[in-house]
Order: sequence, then structure tokens, then C-alpha cells
Amino acid sequence: MKNVKVLEALEDGEKTIEEIAEKTGINPMEVRRYLLRFAEQGKVESFEKEGKIYWRIREKKPEEDEFKYV
Repeated sequence: MKNVKVLEALEDGEKTIEEIAEKTGINPMEVRRYLLRFAEQGKVESFEKEGKIYWRIREKKPEEDEFKYV
């Protein structure tokens, strides 16, 4: 499944959409769609570095689990 490949590509560190596309063989526009969906779910986050947008797997904060069942 392509969405799993996108997440696996981020397991070894932050990457741009182009880098993820190159590593997975998935079209960059499709990679972008997956990343935006994952961002909505709180699985990944983006940030700017050296004028480029990078993506990484989002680390959960302890307080997020604390309020999970409220």
C-alpha cells in the first residue's frame, strides 16, 4: 500500500515531498495528498528549513495521551 510506503520513507528522518517520491517511486502529487491526510490525523508534521518544506513523523507529547479519554 502506497500510504504505508510514505510513512516508512519518513522513519529514517525528515524529507521533502520530492525525496519521499524518489525513495518510494510514488508520484509527488500523490505523496503530497497522503502527507496532508496524515497531517490531519496527527501522524506527521511539516516545517520549513533552508527555504524548503520538510515532513517528519510527529512525536506524541505525554499530555496528549493524558487527555485522550476525557
